Amino acid sequence: MKKIISSAILFLLVFSVFTSQVFYAEEIQQQATSIKGVGAKITCSYQKELERNITVSPSNGGRTVRLQIYSSKYEKYVTLKTYKTADSDAATVKIVFPKERRRRCTGQWKIVVEKSAAAEKAEKKIKVTTTNIVTKNITAGSACIYCVDDNQLIYGKLITKRRKMASVTKIMTAYVLLENAKLSEQTKVSKNAAKTPYACLNMKAGDIYTYKSLMYSLMLPSSNDAATAIAEGVGGSSKKFAKLMNAKADELGLKNTHFVTPHGLDAKGHYSSAWDICVIMGNVYSKSPAFRKVIASSKYSFTTKKYKQSKTVYTTDSLKGYSKKHKGGKTGFTTPAGYCFCGVYEHGGKTYVATVLHSSSGAMRWSDTKKLYEYIDKYASTKY
Repeated sequence: MKKIISSAILFLLVFSVFTSQVFYAEEIQQQATSIKGVGAKITCSYQKELERNITVSPSNGGRTVRLQIYSSKYEKYVTLKTYKTADSDAATVKIVFPKERRRRCTGQWKIVVEKSAAAEKAEKKIKVTTTNIVTKNITAGSACIYCVDDNQLIYGKLITKRRKMASVTKIMTAYVLLENAKLSEQTKVSKNAAKTPYACLNMKAGDIYTYKSLMYSLMLPSSNDAATAIAEGVGGSSKKFAKLMNAKADELGLKNTHFVTPHGLDAKGHYSSAWDICVIMGNVYSKSPAFRKVIASSKYSFTTKKYKQSKTVYTTDSLKGYSKKHKGGKTGFTTPAGYCFCGVYEHGGKTYVATVLHSSSGAMRWSDTKKLYEYIDKYASTKY
């Protein structure tokens, strides 16, 4: 009996060694699979279909090919499409990258050719960068188009990058003013406000202004002294007013904005982003008829209450008259911030906000904004 058991064990050992050698031989004989016809990087406009004809070899018996995209939600690659190659030494397959799954910036994709009896599994990782129609033509450091009604990003270029924003700051100054005071109320000008650098109202200390006149002076000619007068009248000081500005930014969920001054003159720790500015403008514009009326104006005349000085202020918005769809905006400039603008545009029954930060010149600021407006006219319906 022992001899029979020993013989059986020996047979099993010999069979196991033999079969493992056979399987090992089969693995050795499997061919490497090649995927040709597509590179590791692809850059393509969103408006164009993205297709690639890839060649898989060997393809004997037909091969299963999968197009996958990396999902940050599931933290893994997921299959979007499955193809089957022809039965041949080498077969060509047209791979179509679904437009609805292509990202605004860069996405990680992968082509997977499954293992077959004759060949090994192969994978090809591809970085697909989708470009907007005007990306390469926008000279501003950052740019953004935001649909207020849909709370939707339509176009973006470095939209979360923190930048100095100069007098575009005053959009938030106006917002805080409107929420904390009546425009019919009055405030006395301090010596500090009258001495604000780069002022344009030539205020006299002790004079009295309505918040309405200060609002127009703030938003049209971008008066820095008006900004200081508002801050001191509403908040008690520029520092305390900045706290109100930052509280509003927190309420709006802004992650890349911090205010130090009410006027936007360069200061350490004073910054925002193209996206955050769009959100600020979108909120105040949609909520305040008074704000809409102010930025739609080209000029405004008023008389101070104490010294009876008659003044007329004019807008710095050079896009007035460009299109009836343009509803107004706010300019900004300092050397470190460059030329900035945030404008409101209405199209197809919806309100859009377009922001450019750090343009190289005044002319380029307007050129960039017009391109964003043209983009809204042509492509906003795609929400991309």
